Amino acid sequence: MGSMTPDLLSLVLPLRLEAAPQGQDLPRWWGRAAHALLLKAVGEQDPALAQRLHDAEGPRPFTASTLIGPTRQGRLDPEAVYRLRFTSLTPEVTQALLTARREGLLAPDRLLDLAGWTFRVLPDPEEADDPWQAATTYQELSADLLTARAAPARTWTLLLAAPTTFHVAGKHVPFPMPGWVFGSLLNKWNAFAPVTFPPEARRYAEEVVAVTRYQLSTRAVPLKGGALRIGAVGRVTYRALSYDRYWMSVMEVLARFALFAGVGAGAAYGLGQARYEEGGARSAVRRAP
Repeated sequence: MGSMTPDLLSLVLPLRLEAAPQGQDLPRWWGRAAHALLLKAVGEQDPALAQRLHDAEGPRPFTASTLIGPTRQGRLDPEAVYRLRFTSLTPEVTQALLTARREGLLAPDRLLDLAGWTFRVLPDPEEADDPWQAATTYQELSADLLTARAAPARTWTLLLAAPTTFHVAGKHVPFPMPGWVFGSLLNKWNAFAPVTFPPEARRYAEEVVAVTRYQLSTRAVPLKGGALRIGAVGRVTYRALSYDRYWMSVMEVLARFALFAGVGAGAAYGLGQARYEEGGARSAVRRAP
């Protein structure tokens, strides 16, 4: 790719606790604070872009995770390494995040305020690649499968690492039905990719793709005003009930896209963090710069 900015980015930000506020309970969910931090980091590089991201309706071209790491008796461990994950679905957001990581708000040794807690940003670890950190383009992600250079899988396993829910007919439903999962990925792909997939992809997922195995539990995420949002976490495997190279290729591309797009509702605030597990480590997805 040379010096071209990747379309798609999954950036893992390592942090260490520097200071905790006095007399303040630990947040049960950090997703909105992480969302605000992402917009601040982008805004430092491109204020107009940050404003557009803030004001946009419909699919968002980014996700932000909750704080990832251990808690003990409602406290954070000052010796532990915590993580946030930010993803981007457009070159503009990717460039802003990479610049922020290199020399801006997300650069090593910067101090961050996250919901009143102060964290120090750490350098990237030197150990083996993190499967949650990657960068690629839409073309790289899809070319081998869509040009038949690679045979698609017939089964696809997704790891749902954060509570995942779907807004269906005015209700939030926590079970990852094939049409809802691949339909949400299709919506984001078609909103931001340079080449779109046919809308019939959703019908294929609904009618031909089935859940064949799952290990899921439900988890509650607190919302404003004391309400709770219930989502599923764990693993779920899907299978195409009939063989069709093209549609199976589209399903696999969308499954691989989940690393960047998230799945279901609320991905901009930490819900729906997901990645493809079976055969997901193709060469098209590489470590983030």
